[in-house]
Amino acid sequence: MIRLTETIHVDRPLASVFDYTSDFSHIQEWDPGVVSSTKIQSGKTGVGSEYELTLKFGFFRPKMKYRIIEYEPFSTVVLKGEGDAFSAMDTIFFRKTATGTQIDYQVDIRFSGFGRSLEGFLSPLMKRIGRKAMLGLKQTLGETKAFTAPKGWFKSGSNLADYLADHTILPGMLMFSQFGCELSKRFWTEPKDTLYGKKVVLTGGTSGIGKAAAFQLAERKAFLTIIARNREKAEQVQQEIIQKTGNPHVDFLIADLSLMTDIRSVAKKLKATQKSIHILINNAGALFNERKQTSEGLEQTFATDFLGVFYLTMLLKDALAESSGSRIINVSSGGMYTQKIDVDDLQNEQGPYNGAKAYARAKRGVVILTQIWAEQFKKGGIAVNSMHPGWVDTPGIETSLPKFHQLVNRILRTPEQGADTIVWLAVSREAGQRTGLFWLDRRPHETMVLPKTGESIHERQALWKKLNGLISKKLW
Repeated sequence: MIRLTETIHVDRPLASVFDYTSDFSHIQEWDPGVVSSTKIQSGKTGVGSEYELTLKFGFFRPKMKYRIIEYEPFSTVVLKGEGDAFSAMDTIFFRKTATGTQIDYQVDIRFSGFGRSLEGFLSPLMKRIGRKAMLGLKQTLGETKAFTAPKGWFKSGSNLADYLADHTILPGMLMFSQFGCELSKRFWTEPKDTLYGKKVVLTGGTSGIGKAAAFQLAERKAFLTIIARNREKAEQVQQEIIQKTGNPHVDFLIADLSLMTDIRSVAKKLKATQKSIHILINNAGALFNERKQTSEGLEQTFATDFLGVFYLTMLLKDALAESSGSRIINVSSGGMYTQKIDVDDLQNEQGPYNGAKAYARAKRGVVILTQIWAEQFKKGGIAVNSMHPGWVDTPGIETSLPKFHQLVNRILRTPEQGADTIVWLAVSREAGQRTGLFWLDRRPHETMVLPKTGESIHERQALWKKLNGLISKKLW
């Protein structure tokens, strides 16, 4: 159980403060974690009054119902709340003071199932959010006019760490973790379609999320080609997939996707052997903690995670257009939420190099490309989507971000959980009818949560021009 306790004082008469606070149809006006609240039945507020809330749980919008179980006018109100994977008990005491009213607020939160293992880890973050809510109540009740909602939380002088905790860390801990995946599963309907006869090209399919996706795609009877860098690993994975799934239609091609010459070569082989490609999955990627250049003179993060995705997709777009209902699936990362694309520094030359920042910028770029391609390829019938696999326990994470891995390894997703949305985007009919979206756990999500991380139309145009310029120069 997580217990939150806060006390505030407001310069308002006891009766008006009690009437306002005890009626939870007002809660969205002062609690930033609540999107909306509706009183289910009409009549006076009292024991039995019920409210339906929509919560802001990261990028997810779960429902919750509250019911008043104790109601003592001008003294005490107790509400019991029930959600899909958690419950809450809100106990509120009111006391008249010489200058106004004191409110003592206590909330007991209990998670069920897997969520119970997160309670100790999440307690400090939940308490911070509780303080935000009480600050909102104090601010609202302190208005000299009628009660109105507090204005935006993120403004000049506010605490960036608090904002990130509310908007990035908590959603990451919950919705990017195993807990988020398990919670989302409650709303899934498993597609019955197979991929038999569909030519699927998957980059980076020999380890981590890519390997898990390769197995799941083969189980769906895809005609699968894996693009890998290491021949020995590719041969081993190919045999494992064929033996375990019984699908003989699995092959591989060798290419280093940080090298444009390799990308051009592998694209030529694919087009020579395949009349059409039904699904392209751009999964390969890496986070490098040191800035290095490839043999072609390109910064390796930019080359591997961004320019390579652009080049391979552009080379294969005609083969994709040959098939009906073809799809492109780009694997991004939640890290992209923290960064804005820097069109003037695509190769991370300015200032000290930061591997996580460079990786996040590249993944932001992939999401931008997804939206551009969605518009460009719409007439050709190609659906283009990007996705976030959540926080997944892979060898790459453990090697590149050891401190992060040590901190959250207990709640990281399995590679199979991380690969689920990739496969769903490849299989489901619904996904084939949507384009230009960013998905997590089979649901479309926002692409921007922090101010000023979005790009202008001018920046998109400049980015497109620079990427095409690099490719057209053919420096490799």
